Amino acid sequence: MNLQGEFEGSFLTSILQLLCDDQNTGILHVSCGRKECQVMFKEGTIVYAQSSQKRARLGALLRRDGFISAEQLQDAVHALTNTNDSIGKILLNKGYITRDVLQDYSQKQVEEILYSILFWKKGKFEYTDSQVKLDGKIITRLNPMKLILEASRRIDEMSLLTAMITSDELVYTMAGSKKKGAEEFSFSSTESYILSLIDATRTVRDIINQSSYDEFTVYKTLYSLISSGLIENSRGENAATDGLGFNFILSIYTDILKIITRTLAAHSGQRINLLIRKGQENLPRTQAKVLQDFHLSSAAAVNRKAVTASCQKAGGDRVRQCLLLIDSFNGLCHLLLSQTIPLVAHNEVYDIIQEIDKVLEYVQRYPKNSIEKNKIISDMKNVLNDTIKQVRFTPGKTKNMGFLSLFKKK
Repeated sequence: MNLQGEFEGSFLTSILQLLCDDQNTGILHVSCGRKECQVMFKEGTIVYAQSSQKRARLGALLRRDGFISAEQLQDAVHALTNTNDSIGKILLNKGYITRDVLQDYSQKQVEEILYSILFWKKGKFEYTDSQVKLDGKIITRLNPMKLILEASRRIDEMSLLTAMITSDELVYTMAGSKKKGAEEFSFSSTESYILSLIDATRTVRDIINQSSYDEFTVYKTLYSLISSGLIENSRGENAATDGLGFNFILSIYTDILKIITRTLAAHSGQRINLLIRKGQENLPRTQAKVLQDFHLSSAAAVNRKAVTASCQKAGGDRVRQCLLLIDSFNGLCHLLLSQTIPLVAHNEVYDIIQEIDKVLEYVQRYPKNSIEKNKIISDMKNVLNDTIKQVRFTPGKTKNMGFLSLFKKK
């Protein structure tokens, strides 16, 4: 089988699923501008991947995590000219790493490459059935479906992270009140390394390129450091400081609506956009007008422009407009959850509630306190509490998930 073309959005995911389901053996080439990746399949399983991006190379990963020194890496690179072995095997033969480390990081390398390309918004692909030659390489055996599920989770989480870190051109510095007390915090190795790169000159993109970590890991680590009050925008403020703003609110509720409609669409047989539109039609008139041009499938920038215009037409200052937007989204979420309850098993409803609660945990950790932040958390928890009450009085087998555990005081 031969496939080639261009992809946008999640289409590349469909290609991986196809190759997995059909148990193909061959090579998939994927490119986006100057970035290129090659993924090798054997009977539907991913056995090897390589990338043109330096941070995804095995030596860079081992150096980043402290398993080898810069001198040892350079020594192994020089040895490549005299052998067909991979750099991993050279490092192993020289005694710089153990076999277990080599196997673990060979798999991690492949995983990071796959997560990277699944984040690409567009590009070109070409797949050809062929026998794969892996002489001198460390073979992995990865299930594409597990990688796709994890990548989907990361993509959803990334939309929350970028609501706080709005550009990869932002520059961060140690927060003034924490510079002397940073040693009191307990850091992971990743946090320590990222923190060491924050110097009031490097942009987020510079940190990604220099750290050898993927974009998701850097954004998530920066989010954690910002939430802890350890770092701040070099201008002395964190991103999105005008309240939470439409961008943050849209990001939060887009994720929540995706969680709800994914299950509702599967059980109702209706398309997600139709479910959203029907929900909008049942909202109070003012709220319906605010969300009339919001579409879950639209790009974030398109939705932001649409709801901003609708909120401005409603009048009032920016805070009042944001509160109206939150009320409108809460109303829509409540309606869709009410439609979901009669159609699905109770344990599936609790799964939805737990996923939404994880989103609210991100909102809770947002460092800037505001009326909007408090309203999102309190009102959505009221919606979820009401959903639990509806489930308890709806005929069917209820799965005890420990209701109160979902709503711990922060």
